[in-house]
Amino acid sequence: MTGLRPYTIARYGVYAAATVAVISVWLGTRAGLAFDLALLRSVFYFVIVASLGFGAEAVLLLTPPPPPAPSPSAGQEPTETLELE
Repeated sequence: MTGLRPYTIARYGVYAAATVAVISVWLGTRAGLAFDLALLRSVFYFVIVASLGFGAEAVLLLTPPPPPAPSPSAGQEPTETLELE
């Protein structure tokens, strides 16, 4: 588990996707594309970027934490288990 609140990365991924979609429509209309084609292209980019955000969130939430390193008890010497003959 990470120290992030749940769905933090996904939320910012959706914000980034919406920003990319709006910029895509703006650039498409300035380049001379029809509005419906620019809107379709922006929806495509929104889906791709939002999927990346939710995928990254799923990877971070489902990755198990590493096991803690074993520490010797207080007052005891670490013992060697490997014996050489």
